[in-house]
Amino acid sequence: MKNPFLSYLDDGKTEYLTPLCSLNKAVLKKVPLYGIDDTIESKTFREIFSTQLVIDEIKQVAGDYHIDISGYEEYMLPQLLDRALKSENVRYNSMADRIASKFGDRLGLLLLALRKGEKENRDARPDWEDRHWQYLRELDTVIFVGGLASSMLGRRFKERIQHIFDIAKEKPYNIMLFDNGTYVGAMGCAQLMKDNTTSLVFDFGHTNLKRCVISKGVGEIRGFNALDSVKSKYVGKVAESKDAWEEALKLHKHLMKTIIETHKQCSETFELSNEIIISIANYNAGGVLNAERGGYAKLTELSNDYAKLLNEDLSGMLHKEVRVRLVHDGTANALYFNEVENSICISLGTAFGVGFTDINM
Repeated sequence: MKNPFLSYLDDGKTEYLTPLCSLNKAVLKKVPLYGIDDTIESKTFREIFSTQLVIDEIKQVAGDYHIDISGYEEYMLPQLLDRALKSENVRYNSMADRIASKFGDRLGLLLLALRKGEKENRDARPDWEDRHWQYLRELDTVIFVGGLASSMLGRRFKERIQHIFDIAKEKPYNIMLFDNGTYVGAMGCAQLMKDNTTSLVFDFGHTNLKRCVISKGVGEIRGFNALDSVKSKYVGKVAESKDAWEEALKLHKHLMKTIIETHKQCSETFELSNEIIISIANYNAGGVLNAERGGYAKLTELSNDYAKLLNEDLSGMLHKEVRVRLVHDGTANALYFNEVENSICISLGTAFGVGFTDINM
């Protein structure tokens, strides 16, 4: 069936996603299978599964297994969990199995709720119509990307999801995992590059600004060069609306500085095209950012069309014509898997990121 989550630009052809596709605000009003984890009933999907929840669980239960995690920064704890699943140390392995099983079961229950589409859960998501639920039910494949979807942790999640569907006697989704997801967004953006060009491709997230130089031949990538990432700044929520413009300007200057320095560095080695493609953690339509969602939303204080603003500022600073193309980060991930039919791409991170592989850009 036609994807009901896709919207269209004025040309009637170019598709884009809006917050309508978000899984985070869906509510599990009714657990689709009782006796597994009934505590998650009536919570939003975001309150049920996220990287931060996994981190909090590690911090809470590590002491039960006499494991000292004081030497680890928070962001490293999911990596510790993944290694512990392969460890021969019984304490570490037991802790990891407990946590991975808990969150794998939660993922299974959330996917089962989407597959079953029971009335209670439909009523709790009034902006989705029957056609949205039908589309999600009829999907064949769910592709998981992100740090929590890789290596042993991702495999354990997949096992638990299958287990949940087996108990429920429901047809399971085909679960695809992608181990090396660090640059999947950039690789997805490369699908939009013109043939026989070399371009700068960025992935602007809430933690890091990833930087790449990608060369494309005829229909395929022929060169990929990753540069050191730059730390994201000024992407937090603004407490007072009167401060939004000032914070937006700081963020814009940080992004401009990153792009310009990267361009100057790379133009000494590569013959760069005038196109720069940026995956950004914000919904956008033709370069116009969504003003309500995420840390990059504040950029709408500077311009209704942020891509146009970047075009003008970068062209002036670099003394050459520059064309910036902004891509919703979930969509960028999905573009990498555009040959996987009837599928959805879900990023397991700060929250659920969603992209559809059938999008036409």
